[in-house]
Amino acid sequence: MVQSTEEISVSTTFKLPSYQADRLCHILLGDYAAVIAAINHMAVLGYCDRISWLNPVPTGRNGEYISVMNRRLPQPQPDD
Repeated sequence: MVQSTEEISVSTTFKLPSYQADRLCHILLGDYAAVIAAINHMAVLGYCDRISWLNPVPTGRNGEYISVMNRRLPQPQPDD
């Protein structure tokens, strides 16, 4: 399927975080209420703190928002 330029435009105010090998980047993409609900659900499960997420930013597509969280990966434990 070919997408028009209009369909793939993104917000110029949002910049992807730089790559860091020791971190995992989580990206939520959806309507504002769904993004907030997913953030709250992961916080309730103890996976992350709610404040770890960037505030949702409009992507430039109708009603769509994006939020990002970086999480440090656990260091491998040496075998004894």
